[in-house]
Amino acid sequence: MLRGYSLSLRTWLVLSHLVVFTLPVLALVGTGALASDLRTQTLEDLEHQAALLSLDLEHRLASSPKGLGDLELDATLVRAKAETLAGFRVVDTSGHVVATSGSDRGEDISADPEVATALGGAEATALKERQRVPTSRESLAGKSRHADVRVFVARPLYEGGAVVGALVLSRTPREEVQAFYQMAPRLSVGVVLALAGTVGLAFSAGRILSRSLRSLAEASHGIAAGSEAALVALEPASRSRVAEARALAAAMGTMSARLRHRLRYISEFAGNVSHEFKTPVSSLRGTIELLRDDDEMPPEQRARFLENALSDLDRLSRLVGGLLRLARAEEGGTRVVLSLDELLAAVCARHTDNVSNVSYQGGAARVDTNREQLESALSNLVENALRHGGPTVHVRVEGFTDGPWTGVDVIDDGPGISPANLKKVFDRFFTTDRANGGTGLGLALVRAVLEAHGGRVDVESTPGHTRFRLVLPKL
Repeated sequence: MLRGYSLSLRTWLVLSHLVVFTLPVLALVGTGALASDLRTQTLEDLEHQAALLSLDLEHRLASSPKGLGDLELDATLVRAKAETLAGFRVVDTSGHVVATSGSDRGEDISADPEVATALGGAEATALKERQRVPTSRESLAGKSRHADVRVFVARPLYEGGAVVGALVLSRTPREEVQAFYQMAPRLSVGVVLALAGTVGLAFSAGRILSRSLRSLAEASHGIAAGSEAALVALEPASRSRVAEARALAAAMGTMSARLRHRLRYISEFAGNVSHEFKTPVSSLRGTIELLRDDDEMPPEQRARFLENALSDLDRLSRLVGGLLRLARAEEGGTRVVLSLDELLAAVCARHTDNVSNVSYQGGAARVDTNREQLESALSNLVENALRHGGPTVHVRVEGFTDGPWTGVDVIDDGPGISPANLKKVFDRFFTTDRANGGTGLGLALVRAVLEAHGGRVDVESTPGHTRFRLVLPKL
């Protein structure tokens, strides 16, 4: 019904609370529970009246030799009808009306099931559709009842232990609307207070929620604009009494921190790339300008300049390739479940020859990873250990048998890494082997791969022993 409408949170809450407020009434009417209860009340009233009146009639029969037809009960039944608005009839053993509050004396009602049951010695009840007279409808406040059914109660009358007739009572129950109307004076104060409480709760809940949502909206706009003050706007939501709002504020705080970290990373990355590319690009520019301006340059010098230009181009090519691999590693890539043992064995076998030896021992678990990226990271570590550590490298799994982690150690017995360099080995473009073509992206790639897979890489080094440890979540 409200599709397409844009409403405030408070309006939605008020509407929803009002709907909930009316649900009990709708349930009472819609399920027929109220109508059933009104009929049950009428039936119980009739049963009580029948019990009292039958006792009075049986007492009269016991103290008078006259039968039912001679007790002259019509006046009594008419007065009873005036007081209770119920219909009263007394029938003899043949089912004929011998006394009535109406005008049906002498009528044979023995065919009615409840009358036949009562004349058989048992009390009976019945619910029959009401035959209405097409007259003007009376006020809801009047005594007349408006339901479309009528309740009947038939009770046997005894004299000397034998059934001598039956007492039949009938009454129309109140209908649901009439019942609500007649209860209104007593319910009005409670309904008003309940309605006021419902609206008050809706406004209070709306105020609490809208305040948190406003602060979250302000914070999200600030985060999108790159404002450092965005975290200040998150503080009201982080203290909200609504658990979901607090959780969302915490998530937005984490997102903001990651975005700021990513922005700093991009800024630093751009600076690093600019710095690394500046030297070979400047060298190439100078070489080309010299070759262009000096037509009489000796062939030997020209060849040397061209060789330097090719070296710079090779370095640029390596840098571009390394940056592409680093970017792919940070994305994570498509993952598969694989055995880390098989991958380690393949890497070790690939790097073992007549000059170098890479040994492998231990047993790692299965991991969910990008095979190409993890293999590249392991190869980088092994190649780095062979280049700087010596001809023998040990790859082993140790200390990862318990807990949620698995991993591998790559150990060499080389001269080690100096304390000053140890802090920078994972930095982009940091290398001590620039003269031999090192780009400083190998260990940065290793760290990026591990972080993208929810793991980490650590290093410890002393002279004669350097260990890189890769840690990954296991399945």
